[in-house]
Amino acid sequence: MGAKELEQAAASIEKIRLLRVRPPRDMAAAGVVGELRAQLEKEIKESKGMGEAWRTVAPDDLRDQGRVKSFQRGELTVVAANESVGYLIKLWLRDGGELMLAGCAPGTLKKGVVKVGSGAGESER
Repeated sequence: MGAKELEQAAASIEKIRLLRVRPPRDMAAAGVVGELRAQLEKEIKESKGMGEAWRTVAPDDLRDQGRVKSFQRGELTVVAANESVGYLIKLWLRDGGELMLAGCAPGTLKKGVVKVGSGAGESER
């Protein structure tokens, strides 16, 4: 094999290598997606599946304005968007909503607590 043939073979191998190399991944959204995933996993763990029960059982007008924060020791904590929504959620829980949620609970639901705000440091109502 001559020098020219070796150069052609090396060029062919290099061409194949370039075709096999994958372009680097764009990881720009990875941090945001990772944070969102961690937040959702934490919420699911704290609510023990009661978040899905809330989305299924709660009335349409309250469903998107409240969310289940936690379900611990029989106490379901629902965070309302504002005071008026918190009041409406409390009324709904008293008027049978608590019984409907109890049917979906993985354990005994003793009481429902409504809090107003983002979920951290809000006042209990």
